[in-house]
Amino acid sequence: MCTLTYIPLGETAFIFTTNRDEDPSRIALPPSKYVSNNIESMYPKDPEGNGTWMLCNKCFSVCLLNGAFIKHKHEPPYKKSRGLVVLEYEKFQNSLEFILNFDFIDIEPFTMVVVRYETEVSIEEIRWDGSSIHYKQLDPERAEIWSSSTLYDKAAKEMRKTWFSDWNIMSDLSSSNILNFHKNAGYGDLYNGLIMNRKEIVKTTSITQIIHDRLEVRMRYEDLRSKEVTEKYLPKEKSLN
Repeated sequence: MCTLTYIPLGETAFIFTTNRDEDPSRIALPPSKYVSNNIESMYPKDPEGNGTWMLCNKCFSVCLLNGAFIKHKHEPPYKKSRGLVVLEYEKFQNSLEFILNFDFIDIEPFTMVVVRYETEVSIEEIRWDGSSIHYKQLDPERAEIWSSSTLYDKAAKEMRKTWFSDWNIMSDLSSSNILNFHKNAGYGDLYNGLIMNRKEIVKTTSITQIIHDRLEVRMRYEDLRSKEVTEKYLPKEKSLN
């Protein structure tokens, strides 16, 4: 939930990849298929909060990062886990309906990135800073990287953008190459590298990747502690134009 990249591959295809930086004692469950509101989705689950940081179904994919623009003061108690916000998003027809009707009060700040693909690909960014909602539509043909504001300051974010830009220029765009970036960018920098470890208090525990094309949505989850890889698939009911 703390580093996210989006790579467009042309037409309706894209790769959405996130590194989860978390307390290593907070164990997550690998992705499974779940049905809610008659929608079948795939996501890894955080048993502690019963939510998730990344979800996909046949219509959209969503990822949540902690924090909005800058590091905020942690002021519990909060109404619900931010991981539940991802599941709540599924109840709404679109992002505008979510923004207008979801109760954000007493939710800890977050950044949510949504890629929708019912007809054509669109990408949206929703930030909640604790008092205001900030919405932005992004260019679906442009590669992007996000870093959690709770862990990475402005300088670290800019450094990571440079790593990403350099990689994007030099590399073939494939799921294996973007995984290589998520595992090796900033190698040796345990504080700000994509695989980070801050004295075993917070460290990168898993990498989750969504690969979407006109035929299917695939989720790949790699537990960096056990080295186990889980893959799940959702076939598309019909091809997109």
